[in-house]
Amino acid sequence: MTLANFIIAGTEKAGTTSVFTYLSTHPSVCGSTVKETDFFRNGYSGDHSNDALQYVKYFANHCGQKTIVMEASPGYLGSGMEVAPRIHALIPQTKLLFILRNPVDRMYSSFNFHVGKLNIRKDMPFSEYIDQCIAYDSGQKSPAELGMDEWYLRVISYGQYAEYLKYYYQCFPAKQIKIMFFEDMNRDILGFMQELCQFLEIPSDYFADYDFKKINVTYESRLKWLHKMAVWFNAKSERFLRQRPQLKQLLVDLYKKTNQAREGYDQISAQDYARLKQYYAPSVDSLRVLIENRTIPWNM
Repeated sequence: MTLANFIIAGTEKAGTTSVFTYLSTHPSVCGSTVKETDFFRNGYSGDHSNDALQYVKYFANHCGQKTIVMEASPGYLGSGMEVAPRIHALIPQTKLLFILRNPVDRMYSSFNFHVGKLNIRKDMPFSEYIDQCIAYDSGQKSPAELGMDEWYLRVISYGQYAEYLKYYYQCFPAKQIKIMFFEDMNRDILGFMQELCQFLEIPSDYFADYDFKKINVTYESRLKWLHKMAVWFNAKSERFLRQRPQLKQLLVDLYKKTNQAREGYDQISAQDYARLKQYYAPSVDSLRVLIENRTIPWNM
């Protein structure tokens, strides 16, 4: 039975879609039929036989004899307390990758991404969003009172990486866990992928002349109604297009020419950055201890 032996388990807005896409083209790697199966958050039942039969559907009939069978569900990190033991129960030998990003930048990127996806109202200032996340995080207000889905309110706490990673280190030996950094990927994508290939024990020379295009980049749309249709179409066609990355990239490029107002977003204000930097400082210290004082490419 073909189940994943490699999972990109975190974190959101840290290049997981790009890495999944790059690896999916490698001759030794087979990606799941949809990038984010989210099986261990939403599909897991605890019945080993049934779970194996359900999980295998994301890989069956197309992985053949590939060395690495993978999926990428960045939500697994923030759900580590529940998800880590579930993964270990079903596939205890799997390798896990966590790509971490400066938590302030990650939260700001996530905010702009979900504004673009129409999950957060477009006129909400980032400072107000921080207020709402902190009100929820501190238990002062519920999602209903704040008028927002709980997932988006938990974004701030998901940047406290050590709090969630500890569950994976409790369940898996350190040799099966790889911690990498988004900032290193931006600085040297080839070196990043070569290091990852070494962890997966697959040839890295495949990426020597690879065209590393950024995937899932945040952008602002011109027409809201057209963007809603595009979001719907992308969700419905995920299984089909995930196996045809060149066609998907062609459609994305065409859509951007039609409806993209601009790529990226305004710089975060100094006040908001300082506020979040103070919020995350203790968790960065905890992360440094957890990964045994490895160099972290950002300081709080």
